[in-house]
Amino acid sequence: MNNIRQGNKQLIKELNRALVINTILNYGPLSRTRIAELTDLNLSTISNIVSDLISKELIHETGEGKSKGGRKPILLEFNSNEKSVLGIKIGLDGIVVGLLNLKSKILDKKFVPCPIKQEEKSILEFLSKAIQALLRKNKTKLEEIVGCGIGISGLVNQKEGYLVFSPILQWKKVRFREILEEKFKFPVFIDKDVNTLALAEKRFGAGKNINHFICITIGKGVGAGVVINGEIYYGGYGGAGDFGHITIEKDGPRCYCGKNGCLEIFSSDQFIINRMKEFLAKKDSQEIKNFFSAKKDLTLLSAQEILELATKGEILSQSIFRELGENLAWGIMNLISLFDPELILIGGDGAKAGELIFNPIRGKIKEYFPFKPELKILPTQTGEDGWITGAAELVLQEVFKTPIFKPKKEVVLKSAFHW
Repeated sequence: MNNIRQGNKQLIKELNRALVINTILNYGPLSRTRIAELTDLNLSTISNIVSDLISKELIHETGEGKSKGGRKPILLEFNSNEKSVLGIKIGLDGIVVGLLNLKSKILDKKFVPCPIKQEEKSILEFLSKAIQALLRKNKTKLEEIVGCGIGISGLVNQKEGYLVFSPILQWKKVRFREILEEKFKFPVFIDKDVNTLALAEKRFGAGKNINHFICITIGKGVGAGVVINGEIYYGGYGGAGDFGHITIEKDGPRCYCGKNGCLEIFSSDQFIINRMKEFLAKKDSQEIKNFFSAKKDLTLLSAQEILELATKGEILSQSIFRELGENLAWGIMNLISLFDPELILIGGDGAKAGELIFNPIRGKIKEYFPFKPELKILPTQTGEDGWITGAAELVLQEVFKTPIFKPKKEVVLKSAFHW
């Protein structure tokens, strides 16, 4: 562990400062006395740190607390609106650019359609205009932005900050960090969108206080963010969690990735659409026939329309979602055997089918893992905003990281503890 800083007075000073900042950030507003109780630091140390943080406008006094006798305590709160963060979700359905404060509150967001099948220059020009429009609308200066986090569908090189390839978007080698940092002069972080959702669930959702869990997303594609010991697991090359491309049927249909029988073939939106087309061809259900009678072009059939029919109680369409749930369960069982998680979360548009898919998944897990009754299978809790909240977390986890590790050769982002 040669990346751990050597213990000295400066490190202790920075650790104390970090402890006070994180305590106020997560539990404020708090009095100086309460901070001392929570941190086990003495009041004189707290007072010195607080005075410095107030002078640098990182925290501010926000009124008086209840008195237990004597003077009322002055409460301290983190100045979360002093600076802002950008959180961006890029997917086939569109791009959402969010402006958040330092406590992850979404101040504003902007949706724009996604330019699929485009080259790097066009993509980044399009994204830059969306960022500029949001900042202009909120009268936010570039120097007020701490950094930008981006979650995107595809294979990502997190260390170098670029998208390697996204089969869904049909993008190749997009240098988000290099180009956007040069243009905007703030740090840029990029990761797979499912990892950013896992980060949001870890901090604000069902994964809070859980060290080992897996966040699965289903919809147009299938992916997984794996959390081990409270951290996203990336593997040796950053590609861990490519859940949709594990093989569950070796002689199955060919996937766009080149392999046969990938899980995604049997558990994505396209599976739902393909099954419905089979039912339409067989004309097994008059209710299905009536529902889609006005739809002449079946290539425009959507999973959302089929879900609408299933929620109305149509039996065959409901069977499609149950079958999808069973297919997904086979993949999840592999994850359970490999990682032994405490919790499985399922999100994305496909999870809107609710118990139609959750019931068969839970049934299979209970059947094959009867000795793990405490293992929970739950929907994600952070909703649609979880994508941009998690993307912003790529920045905020660096801003508020405890300063125990040596800085990398190139310091991308200055920690809040050194502001």
